[in-house]
Amino acid sequence: MNNDQLFARIAPLFDVGSLGDARALIAGCGSGGGQVALQLAMSGIRKFALFDSDVLEAENVIRHVCGRRYLGQKKVDAVADVLLDRNPALEIERFPVDIMTCADLVDQVRRSGVVVLATDNDPTRFRLNQVCVETKTPFVIGKVFTRGIGGETFAYRPGEGGCLACLESVLERLPYRDGVREIDLVSDEERQKMYGMEIPEIKDSPGLNVDIAFITAFHTRFVLDAIARTLPERPKFLPPIEKNYLVWGNRPVHPFTKHFELQRIQVHPQDGCLICNQGESL
Repeated sequence: MNNDQLFARIAPLFDVGSLGDARALIAGCGSGGGQVALQLAMSGIRKFALFDSDVLEAENVIRHVCGRRYLGQKKVDAVADVLLDRNPALEIERFPVDIMTCADLVDQVRRSGVVVLATDNDPTRFRLNQVCVETKTPFVIGKVFTRGIGGETFAYRPGEGGCLACLESVLERLPYRDGVREIDLVSDEERQKMYGMEIPEIKDSPGLNVDIAFITAFHTRFVLDAIARTLPERPKFLPPIEKNYLVWGNRPVHPFTKHFELQRIQVHPQDGCLICNQGESL
């Protein structure tokens, strides 16, 4: 089966061939990054650089694109195998390394058309934020809130909007994170208790895969938009996404007031930002 057959149903609608030359750097191949990578492969992206230093463990499987037969394998290898099963013509580079100590991270980012930021800790996120700003490389980050009550997606568009540091500055003044925590921004001990169901008030953490899927869908769509912005001509029926930040509520749990609540805002470069050092406020 060739590529023409694989994409025969959608190629006339979405010009998937025009997306194929973009290289997507997937930073984090967990439940979020793995799903985004798969959706990108199914959308016509052919070049991937997969970054993750972890192996797939039993507690990952119920929310991950990779099943039990991949247990004990490096996540980059497991995800690569799933992607190649969908499209054997993909070009996939694998980096089972720690992003914080990766010697050629700047070069790898510079070689990429977009960075999919799906790591589970702030140091790697802000490291990639800095590198992407320095290299003028677009990135899109997705986060899921505790218990899967919702999440957020943010796109860094060089020269058009603020960076991740700007976003954090803006969110300090907005209600979208009031009283919520992101799954991955808790201590290792507390996270272990979450996974072990030992904390009654968050016993359903970190959320069902269906809750995570809403965020990964938004994440993927913003990544496709980021790639389309770099092309001489946008693909058909893929109009630009106007705002660069989206927050989504899966159900009416504070700070959300109803099922499937959606808010969008434009995050501008913030005065005094030490990373992108541009001047305009929200």
